[in-house]
Amino acid sequence: MAVSENRSLWVILTMFHKLSIRFKLVVLLAGSAALALLVSSLITSYTTYVTESRASLRVLQQLTSVISENMRAALAFHDVHSAGNILAPLRVDSHILLAVVTDDVGKVWSQYRHPTLSKAQGDAMLQHVRDTITAESQKLFDQEATVEHLHDDCMGVLQTVWFDGKPIGVLAVISDTQRLRTKIRDFILVQLSISLLTLVVLVFLSVRLQALFTRPILDLVAAMHSVAATKDYRHALSVQRSDEFGELYEGFDAMLAEVRERDERLSKLATTDALTGLANRRHAMDVLATMLARSQRKGEPLGVVMLDIDFFKKVNDHYGHPAGDLVLQTVARVLQDSAREYDLVARFGGEEFLVICEGATVEMAAAVAERIRSSVQEYRINLQGDGFLYVTVSLGVHARTPSADDALEGVIESMIKTADEAMYRAKESGRNRFVVG
Repeated sequence: MAVSENRSLWVILTMFHKLSIRFKLVVLLAGSAALALLVSSLITSYTTYVTESRASLRVLQQLTSVISENMRAALAFHDVHSAGNILAPLRVDSHILLAVVTDDVGKVWSQYRHPTLSKAQGDAMLQHVRDTITAESQKLFDQEATVEHLHDDCMGVLQTVWFDGKPIGVLAVISDTQRLRTKIRDFILVQLSISLLTLVVLVFLSVRLQALFTRPILDLVAAMHSVAATKDYRHALSVQRSDEFGELYEGFDAMLAEVRERDERLSKLATTDALTGLANRRHAMDVLATMLARSQRKGEPLGVVMLDIDFFKKVNDHYGHPAGDLVLQTVARVLQDSAREYDLVARFGGEEFLVICEGATVEMAAAVAERIRSSVQEYRINLQGDGFLYVTVSLGVHARTPSADDALEGVIESMIKTADEAMYRAKESGRNRFVVG
């Protein structure tokens, strides 16, 4: 039996844990409200029962006291007829089952029985009255007290009749508890109706109020899923709360901002040359592959310009590597200014640079190369205390329109190789010029 109960409890707990947080809150709020209403109803019902029972006994005791006052003379003068007349009016009260008057030695002088009461029931009640008088004789005859009894189906009051300070008999009045049960039943029905209505209202409010707690959590979960699916760390939660959820939102947004900044730094480090700020070789090759695929799809030309700084080794040997770094940085800025806005300028390695010109024919790429050559030649580099320096560049130009059958990897390798060979022919031809491959 215990194993079965433990298993049932385990099943209920498992089902509860599987519920979403909003349903858990509704269950907890509604369950707490139901438990509170149940406890309150039980306490109220019990206190009402106790209060109504005391009130019913008090009414019966008052009736018994009135009859006892009227019964003194009849008992004192042993007037059985008068005693019967005193008890006769009790028939108007349908709830009075039995009224008995005994003398001081327990002899029944007079009694009233409800018409619907059977002889067996009446005799049983009468015997119960005699037994009670015997059991409570000291209390009844010595202390002038009243004995009260309350049972499920009846209640009774026993009171001593006194005359000239002496006990001359006992009056017992027994009533049913129908009136009390009716009051308690009606009260319980009203209480139950109010409790059910209150529970319905509380469940409705619980469904509404749970959103105050679950909506921020669900928004946070949705944001986490969105970030996990899209890797877009720009997602931010709208912070419009001043409670702990607001702090949670701010912490989540701050965490995303840190991750976004970290990714941007890592992305920049992965795609950017640290010295010149230009795209690095790896990023340039990735962009070249993307642009070449687009050119192949659209049937448009793509141009590349490979260039190298003339006599760069002499700059390092004569002025030192800091001056060489300054020359590289200066040439990088000139390249950026001379290329078209949508061209990609990259440091290809050492003192070599690559310019990718999307949608450029040979003539357009050659124009870009000439603009770069002349701009570098005219730029005066301030060596910061060591005078000024002019440098030149040699450039190789190549452009082609890839066909649909071309393998992109082979085309990329061919274009870079052709532009590089053209650049070396420019150097062999005297430097400070460009050659079309």
